[in-house]
Amino acid sequence: MRLATNLAAALTASFLILATSPAALASTHETTADLAEQSRMLAPRATKAYLMVQQGINPEAGRRLLAESVSRLDQNLAALRSAKLDDTAHAKLSAVETRWSSVRARLTAAPDATGAKALYDDTEALQTATQHLAMAIHSQGSEDARRLTLPARMRLLSQRIGMFYLYRDSGLMTPNAPTMELSYARSEFSANLVRLRRNDALPADTRRAVEALNQAWSDYDGAAGKPGAPGELKKNAPAVMEMSEQVLGATEKLVVSLLGPARP
Repeated sequence: MRLATNLAAALTASFLILATSPAALASTHETTADLAEQSRMLAPRATKAYLMVQQGINPEAGRRLLAESVSRLDQNLAALRSAKLDDTAHAKLSAVETRWSSVRARLTAAPDATGAKALYDDTEALQTATQHLAMAIHSQGSEDARRLTLPARMRLLSQRIGMFYLYRDSGLMTPNAPTMELSYARSEFSANLVRLRRNDALPADTRRAVEALNQAWSDYDGAAGKPGAPGELKKNAPAVMEMSEQVLGATEKLVVSLLGPARP
């Protein structure tokens, strides 16, 4: 029961950060680009939540997370549709909307094994479409605006880790592919974090956010990568899902620190 309460608290914290992020305003090129980047993260986050419900892992929290993620992605795409995008970005946005329509239908249906298995590939396709959209928007911005690319990538990875952790023990497929993807995501997150910690040019607010993320990441990395028998992996899943939301919140704070004005 305590883990369920802790997960609900972690979800609430990340919801508040996502809702108050400058990205939600889409008032500048940077925040418009971050809407696309945030949408890319929401794809595996929603699928992670779907798997939580389907596998009976804190299902109440999973349903709440799923509904919020779907709603947030709907809002982001609506904001992007009204933003000032060039023809290339508009075409990429249309491709995202087409992908999202089919994925959204699966996510909002009653979770079952068939849907969970289909979402493995569907989520990847949606992530690819949102990546192409983000790249199209970034290509029209300044070089300085691309400082968000690495933190935004880490935000995505935080949710891919949680999603592949649940797929690894799902029984829907051999565990080889999700185990490999989980390993890749953890390794890339760690490498990106090292790069950020070595960047002395970051503003003070951002350096503090990086250190807070480093503290949250250590436990998550260890728990998500810990080997174990199928039953043991499922037993540890509630704690891993809680940590995935805590790391997401820390990465979102990092992005916000770069979107907002620098302070000493």
